[in-house]
Amino acid sequence: MYLLAKLFILTFSVIEPEELPVVIHNNEKNSIRLYSGYFSRPFINILFIGDIKAEYHHTMIRGFDYRRIIKQDNGSPFTTSLNLSIIRHLERGFQSNHNQYNVSAVWHYRSNLYNKPIRWFFSEGISFAEKVPYVEGLHTRRLSNERDSKVMNYINVGFDFRLSDLTGNEGLMNYRVGLSNSHRSGVFKKINLFNNTKGGSNYINLFLEIDF
Repeated sequence: MYLLAKLFILTFSVIEPEELPVVIHNNEKNSIRLYSGYFSRPFINILFIGDIKAEYHHTMIRGFDYRRIIKQDNGSPFTTSLNLSIIRHLERGFQSNHNQYNVSAVWHYRSNLYNKPIRWFFSEGISFAEKVPYVEGLHTRRLSNERDSKVMNYINVGFDFRLSDLTGNEGLMNYRVGLSNSHRSGVFKKINLFNNTKGGSNYINLFLEIDF
């Protein structure tokens, strides 16, 4: 993820002005996120080496999140939020398209990367899919004695930047762009609720987030 964040900075440095104005960040408590992504590599590959190649079935998702901050201490780089999301699975004809619903807690950490403010985040919760996502089902059934599950553990991890910090345009202060990994898994056959499955799914997402 670090390498991917660096790539974001290098990309936007092409349009960065020589002198960025000082921007006072807002204190909005709500946000919505719109995103699109594709099935990618195992979670550990994405997190530590930035391997985001697409899986060969090329299934995709579209998503919408609503998030509300519930804890934000003055002077602390950490915030805690609750997040609700709906994801549409585009299965490319392997099975019918369907929805996925997630509820999670989100922890954000604000820091700097190459003198740019960056926000890292980790989300943990639970996910219900109307159908077991096609490629996810292939993996979990192979690893779990032909078992799969519509209900799974849900993790979302990634980073984002304010567009105002990347471009110097104060009018973009409430807009963020970022990259995330949407992950469902059975937690290594340990949870009855998840049908004692192992394996899962990973979707790499590019997103736009709006604070209000």
